[in-house]
Amino acid sequence: MNEEIAKAIRGLKDENGNDLNIRVNTLFKFGGDLHAALDYFFDLPPNGYNVIQLTDTYASTLAESGAAESGAADNRLVPLALAQITLSQLYIRRNDPNFSDLDGFISYASARGSEAEAAPVQIALFGTKGEQFGLEDILLEKFADNFATGALTATSVAEAAPDAAGEAPATTPPAPELALGPVGFESGSARYFSLFGASAETGRRVDALIEQPGDVARLINGGLIKPIFTFLPEQDLNREVAADLRARLGATASFPEKGSEHCAIYYRYRGFFIPADVPPERRQFLEWVFRKAFDSDSFRAFNHAEYMDVLYQDQDIANAYCSTPDLNAFFQNSIREYRECLKDGAAASPSP
Repeated sequence: MNEEIAKAIRGLKDENGNDLNIRVNTLFKFGGDLHAALDYFFDLPPNGYNVIQLTDTYASTLAESGAAESGAADNRLVPLALAQITLSQLYIRRNDPNFSDLDGFISYASARGSEAEAAPVQIALFGTKGEQFGLEDILLEKFADNFATGALTATSVAEAAPDAAGEAPATTPPAPELALGPVGFESGSARYFSLFGASAETGRRVDALIEQPGDVARLINGGLIKPIFTFLPEQDLNREVAADLRARLGATASFPEKGSEHCAIYYRYRGFFIPADVPPERRQFLEWVFRKAFDSDSFRAFNHAEYMDVLYQDQDIANAYCSTPDLNAFFQNSIREYRECLKDGAAASPSP
């Protein structure tokens, strides 16, 4: 994504159509669950132009830190711009011999759960060594919890056909045992293709994948995989967003609406951050540059092709791109809500 933003910045022109000739150098640093990139960035000589691209994993890292526990965040970096806000889905192979839709997947996982010696259904998601999982693991737990209560129903993403009386059909709660085993892959390519071949982590193909549609767009467009569940609450799916999802990615189910829900950590995002001590006039320039790049035809076409604009029709999401107060609020809320989920998970865990 940063290469696409860089290309858009290099192509910016002034009001008279003249090239601004802004030079952009990009450097990739992988590994260490963001720490390799963060350590490198903080060691760079400050010049007021250094920008780092981070994902929502940064928010979860801050939430898990002692600073976040006290309500404070790492104050060395501040968000400059969000270039992508998207969602996660559960994907299966289109030619999987064991199931072809959500009902079949649940039946298969339920059957595995009822067999004492059966291995759990394996779900590939982002994670590092030592089973250190992030947001997807919490979403998977919520999926299993909703399944156990029979709450996974057709939602505004998958329109339910009314019965003869005009009412949406009631669903029968499935069996509560659902055997799901998360398998973490830090490498994106290894994670995606674990659906199609044995990996060192599993020794066999995984059964499903939790990922963002943009990251597996080629596999979707190539007809190799399809989504069967969208990790969003029904209350977050306004009519326009739901219609766009159905039209572009097919009908899926999602989480039921919960009025008391406070762990709204469903959004996945990528954004750009700068040191907090960058002078105001320099920050204003950078904000202008990134906003112009985001609004460029080339970057909007890229985001559309990568399914990264599905949520733009939600005004709260759109506002997160547009102004610094909304952007900061979006980022801080994601830290707080992730921290709340960690607390809830700890409270729900049995004591040793």
